[in-house]
Amino acid sequence: MARPKEFEPLEALDKAMQAFWLKGYHDTSIRDLVERTGVNYYGLYGEFDSKHGLYLAALDRYRDTVTREVVRELKKPGPALPAIQRAFNRLLALLKTPDGRVGCLICNAAVELAPSDEEVATKVRAHMKLLRNAFRAKLSEEPPGKGAAGDSDIGATAEFLTTTAYGLGLLLRFGCSDDYIRRHVRTALSVLR
Repeated sequence: MARPKEFEPLEALDKAMQAFWLKGYHDTSIRDLVERTGVNYYGLYGEFDSKHGLYLAALDRYRDTVTREVVRELKKPGPALPAIQRAFNRLLALLKTPDGRVGCLICNAAVELAPSDEEVATKVRAHMKLLRNAFRAKLSEEPPGKGAAGDSDIGATAEFLTTTAYGLGLLLRFGCSDDYIRRHVRTALSVLR
C-alpha cells in the first residue's frame, strides 16, 4: 500500500515557483527548494522527478495562475482599450510578489534557459501564444474602423501588446520606477486610439 503524501503538491509547487521566480533556475539550489517548500528532497523528486521537472511544472503553474488572470481580464465583455488597460494593470500587480519586484517568470526563463533547453523554449512559446491569442481575440471584438484594431493588422497589434507585456516584466525586474513603467504602458496603449 502506497504511503499518503505528507505535503500538498500544489502548495509546494507554488512555493517552488516563487523561488525560481526570485532567483532563477541556476541560482536556486535544491536546498533552497527544500527550505522554501518545507518538503524534503525525496518528496520533491518523488513528485516532480528532478529539479528540472519541478521547474517545468513551475512554468506551467505560472501560466495557470498569473497568465490566466491576465487573460481573464481580456475575456471580460466590453471595449478592447479598457480591457487591455485592466490586463496590464493586473499584470503589473501580479509581477510584484511578496518577495519584491521579480518581473515575469517566463521572461526570466526565456533569457536564462530557453536558448539551450528546448523543453523550456517550448513552454515559453506556448505561453506567448496564449497571451497573443487573448490579445488578438479582444482586438477582434472591436468593429472595423474603430482604433488600431480596425485600421491595422490585428495580429501585428496582438504581437506588439504581447511583447509589451514581457517588456513590463523586464522593466520591473530591472528596478524601473512605477512612473517609468506607467509611461511605457500609456505609450503602448496609444497605438489603440
